[in-house]
Amino acid sequence: MPTFENPSQDADELAQAARGLAYATRQIETPEDTYGVLGSLHLTLSRVQQGLQQLAAWHERHAPFAATDDGDRDAGHDHAVKAGGWLSIAAASTDQVVQLVMKAHSENGHIAWHPEPAPTRPAGLAEALAEREATLDPEPPASGHTSQSTGLTR
Repeated sequence: MPTFENPSQDADELAQAARGLAYATRQIETPEDTYGVLGSLHLTLSRVQQGLQQLAAWHERHAPFAATDDGDRDAGHDHAVKAGGWLSIAAASTDQVVQLVMKAHSENGHIAWHPEPAPTRPAGLAEALAEREATLDPEPPASGHTSQSTGLTR
């Protein structure tokens, strides 16, 4: 249960929940559940992004109070500012993940899952080649040069 006041405990709980989700998504019994899972993941990732932004800001605000274990305040300040910078980059990078999960969630919302799989159809490349072959003219132009061995037109 989240505390909403203890970031260390709440982060540990999030890690355990993510571990449980990673285990549970190895096999999904009810396909319709994927929509809710993706929605929850989107919200979770958005909140993780917010947490990263807030940690970045915290490090920058508290950099004047930082020191290393041996008392070097200048080095401690530099480490705090760098940690804040890395956290800002992580938060910005997470934005792409949040957007991609949102797009997947949206696409998933258009799916009506059926108990039996659809009849097989050619895979992407094979399908594209079959469509391309269907549009080709089987007869070479009368004025073209042809190779006698392959029937290709130049």
